[in-house]
Amino acid sequence: MNRTTQRLAIGAALLIILLAATAAIWRFEHTLSSGKDMILQLAPVDPRSIMQGDYMALAYAIDRELPDEAGKFKYVWLSLSDQGIASLHSLSNDLPQQQGLIGVLLRQRDGIYSVGPNGFFFAEGTAAAYEAARYGQFKVDSKGKALLTALLDEELQLLGENLR
Repeated sequence: MNRTTQRLAIGAALLIILLAATAAIWRFEHTLSSGKDMILQLAPVDPRSIMQGDYMALAYAIDRELPDEAGKFKYVWLSLSDQGIASLHSLSNDLPQQQGLIGVLLRQRDGIYSVGPNGFFFAEGTAAAYEAARYGQFKVDSKGKALLTALLDEELQLLGENLR
């Protein structure tokens, strides 16, 4: 390969990377602006690993309600209370979302199925602001992807900064 061809190949690769990053950012921004609101109750995690530097381990009460056969399904269907707190309704392999329910993509990490991320990172020195976290607030897109937007206390009040 001559130098001109190498430069063109590098330029094309950089352009593809930038386009992919822009598309991902656009998808996240679209979910944040038009996704459905949902609140998940957090479940206790081993106290020795709740705070690790600038990190908080997360688990969800709903995950503990998932049946053993959860791995056979792609989505968890959740119903919402008047306050927006989600509870388990059913499991399914189909979307679009049903009226009155939110379909959330089921995640798997290390053989464990979950409806949300397993960790939350925050700015150094702000750990105390999140110690009272009892709920996670999410935006869910039409494909079931849930994005964590905030942590809330027992009264559903925002802790720290909104992630948006």
